[in-house]
Amino acid sequence: MKEFTETAVLPKVLCTAVGSLPHTDPDQAVDLILSNLRRAPHAPQLSKADAREQMWLQFTEGLPRFRVDFENLRYYFDTSGYPLQEVEDFYTRYLQVADGSPADSFAIGPEYGRSIHRFLDRLRKEGEKREFIKVQVTGPLSFGLTLTDETGKPIFYHPVFRDVAVKIMGLKALWLLQQVQPYAENVIVFFDEPSLSAYGSSAFLGVSKDDVIESLDDVISMVAERGAIPGVHCCGNTDWGLLMETATRVVNFDAIDYMDSMVIYAPQLSDFLSRGGVLAWGAVPNNESIEKETAQGVVERISEGVKLLEQAGIDRELLQRSLIVTPACGCVGMTGAQAEMTYHILQEVEDILWE
Repeated sequence: MKEFTETAVLPKVLCTAVGSLPHTDPDQAVDLILSNLRRAPHAPQLSKADAREQMWLQFTEGLPRFRVDFENLRYYFDTSGYPLQEVEDFYTRYLQVADGSPADSFAIGPEYGRSIHRFLDRLRKEGEKREFIKVQVTGPLSFGLTLTDETGKPIFYHPVFRDVAVKIMGLKALWLLQQVQPYAENVIVFFDEPSLSAYGSSAFLGVSKDDVIESLDDVISMVAERGAIPGVHCCGNTDWGLLMETATRVVNFDAIDYMDSMVIYAPQLSDFLSRGGVLAWGAVPNNESIEKETAQGVVERISEGVKLLEQAGIDRELLQRSLIVTPACGCVGMTGAQAEMTYHILQEVEDILWE
């Protein structure tokens, strides 16, 4: 399988976050991110500020036949009639990007990404390059299996719109990558795949292992070819071995609730790490338990996890070559004060581990 040489630029320790925050003021969110995640700030996602920033809607601009009723917050693909012209227009724009053109026609506008644009404005104002910047979009499987056609059937099962739904996630990721590259030495792009926790259940009925790998590799290759380090975030339990068969360079898992499940996949993890893959440890709480957490407690949690994986046969040096630390998942369900605690602890964890 492929060696991942681009992860060699990752330092021994890097703290970042999943993306979502409970804030309704974009400036406050950007301040929190930039002041605490010094080496790897991330683009914010503020669904409480605007419904258009929720993960199922934020990346839908430019999708053919996508309908949104904001009054009732209903959205779906209208596949009725003859959508050929709209689909052809989408693929014309996609092929232009695939040939090397900028992804400008797949931009996330200010209406759907006010907090993203505020983040970009701040980066321009600072005029400095960060070591890393991390951006994130919804993963193609979660998007395709959650959004439906006009009859309520997941769009992933549609013979035409499935590929459109997959590719739009890669195209939105490319646009984000394009926006932040002037301000970062390196860019990390995560595809958020909460639905992967249901892999093997009825929610994935008719979706094969090859379908999962093909969909993820499609979008991962788009950003990897433009110089990004691609990763996949799954906040639940899943088939980690399957995920490590994809082209993802980073696997972000909840190391608080699912450490034991990662141990089950020790052979696959060992191979993944030996090829240059990296684990991102979701070791900081993203709920009310943060109020009783300490940075030292997080460091000890990671240390215990490393010991468990080492006992399962994984080389310690591989595990400690690069440590990425994040919250277990997004922070949108927290209060503003709790989210601040999470980010302060991330900063302290990075300082402790560097020392």
